[in-house]
Amino acid sequence: MTEFDLQKEIKTILLDEVFKDMLIFENQKMKVFEYDVPLTSDFDDEDDDKDDLLFPCCIVRTRGGEIKNASDPQLTTVEILIVVKDKAKDMSGHKNLLITINRIRDYFLANGGIREKFRLVYPIKWGTNDDNTSPYFVGNVVTLWQTETQSFNDIEKYL
Repeated sequence: MTEFDLQKEIKTILLDEVFKDMLIFENQKMKVFEYDVPLTSDFDDEDDDKDDLLFPCCIVRTRGGEIKNASDPQLTTVEILIVVKDKAKDMSGHKNLLITINRIRDYFLANGGIREKFRLVYPIKWGTNDDNTSPYFVGNVVTLWQTETQSFNDIEKYL
């Protein structure tokens, strides 16, 4: 299984298991994207309605990997970036951000692997953005996974 497979599996888990019954976003379902949010056709458009279609969201990104020895499995770092949009004057969006981080972290703590394909390696790291980016509240969960290395021939099916 490749890093791409790992990224897709995490996206599927977030959509189908972690956020399936999450109701903290007032009729807005959590969206999950691979690598980044989709590009809109007009970058200069200040239309908030288009933003509302993208948020709240998680972005699943493969950040890199390491193979220490030829016989060792690969260690792959995956970051789950979480963005919550909340215009409340009391800045309460951070609560929903932390609830989302907790839900992701708790899922992976309870399930040390993904469908017997990938094994979670500790530590699990998480954090929030220190900058004031209101009405966007941003945090992340960083995970490390043990994956088998792929031969060049195995990867050809993805090209």
